Amino acid sequence: MPLERSSPFLKGLAQFRSPLFSRTWTLFQGDGILARAHRTVWRRTSKIVIPDGPTWEIAPAGWGNLEVIAGDAVLARAERQGRLGRMWRIDSPRFGYILSARSMARRRWRIDLGDHPVATLRGAALNFNRLDVDAGIGIPLEVVMVSWHIIVRAWEAAAASRA
Repeated sequence: MPLERSSPFLKGLAQFRSPLFSRTWTLFQGDGILARAHRTVWRRTSKIVIPDGPTWEIAPAGWGNLEVIAGDAVLARAERQGRLGRMWRIDSPRFGYILSARSMARRRWRIDLGDHPVATLRGAALNFNRLDVDAGIGIPLEVVMVSWHIIVRAWEAAAASRA
């Protein structure tokens, strides 16, 4: 699939929220909705709908790889670095970021541009239905959405292992 240009950026504070026991998440910034996402766990995919914009799919592309796809175009790729899934390279011809776990137990992640942190992602203290995002600079929405997909997948795996 050819790589293509992407979309909106996220800057500032935002929050992913999901109703209890739901696989549908909404990304809010202030009172506005930036994106809606639905996870299909058995396929390991997520469908992303940008209001008044494109629809994307995040899907596996081999062992330890993900693609953000719009139609036939690949907008971004994520590749796991190492076996534990604590670090991912997220890139396209337009950008290159690193998603890394700062604390798996406390559900804290960071997005870096080179050696510089540009965003933090924090899970809620008492539940798995919220993820706060704080982006100091504009970050492509594909990077934010694939980061969410990676983080939430790990939460689902942890919950399943306890069941």
